[in-house]
Amino acid sequence: MRETFDRAARLLGSADCWYRIAGHPVRIRFAGTALQSLLAPALEHLATEPVPGRALTLCVWDIESVRGQVPAPPWRLDGEAHGPELRVYHDGRVQAAFDVATGTLSVLDRADRLAWYCVRDPRELPGWEFGTPFKLILHWALRDHGRQLVHAAAVGRADGGVLLVGKGGAGKSTTALSCLGSELRYAADDYCMLSADPMPYAHSLYNSAKVYAQELPRFPALAGARCRLDAPGMDKALLFLHPHVGNCVTAGFPIRAVLVPSVAGGAGTTACAVPASVALRALAPSTMFQVIGPDPSTLAVLAAYVKRLPCYALRLGPRLAEIPHVITDVLARVPQPA
Repeated sequence: MRETFDRAARLLGSADCWYRIAGHPVRIRFAGTALQSLLAPALEHLATEPVPGRALTLCVWDIESVRGQVPAPPWRLDGEAHGPELRVYHDGRVQAAFDVATGTLSVLDRADRLAWYCVRDPRELPGWEFGTPFKLILHWALRDHGRQLVHAAAVGRADGGVLLVGKGGAGKSTTALSCLGSELRYAADDYCMLSADPMPYAHSLYNSAKVYAQELPRFPALAGARCRLDAPGMDKALLFLHPHVGNCVTAGFPIRAVLVPSVAGGAGTTACAVPASVALRALAPSTMFQVIGPDPSTLAVLAAYVKRLPCYALRLGPRLAEIPHVITDVLARVPQPA
């Protein structure tokens, strides 16, 4: 992988982009421009200046541009299958996943803090990769630093916010996007990182959002967003909020409550307290089934988060403007972090 990326960088040229992701510096080295133009926009809100010292370095290139082959690993990637098209490998130091359909290989060398993301052809990348790039590598690498990737949305203020949990279609994106233009800032609508100490904290990963094209008029704050209606394999429009939608995106905030959204129909939006077990059932399955390589402690980690926080069912009414006010009322009920 190292040698193949170096050849690609010599042939195509390379550009280094620096980010601070979940509190950690990450250097992404793009060979050529094909993948940088597709994958960098989702991370733009986390861009930073180069950081001295050791950082996670992620090397990115595509095979089509160099007319080569996806490098064959010296191990078998067919020992464990996650669905018919995904093969994974893990030996404690090196972790890898190969997507047979898209020809995408993600590899992390934990000891050297070095990772590679190799794509057969950028034209074959599914649209969700544009909105949530390098998700597996970031999950693997930052888990070693006490970060947990979760399938959840998050909105809030500097003094605290809420984690929105539930399976796809529960209303996480609708809730998060309805808060644009309010005092609540946007950290995620699909995936974010959590840390536990000294208090539960939501770290933004991506400034992307997904919404059905016919629903866009319901969110006037999205009028300035960079929008892709043609993302391959997606039935929703893909939008990038930073820097196009004001100052709406934040790098993170303390979590003061967990909300479980659901569509209530004709009634107004309301919130009522529920046991932590309800929030855990909404958070754990979608996180563990969508993230490759959760370790045996993942369920216990997620349970520990929700047990530390008040949990509420958020029943969504038809008037989107009510949602941020109800969330603000929930935040007023729960104590400020110490």
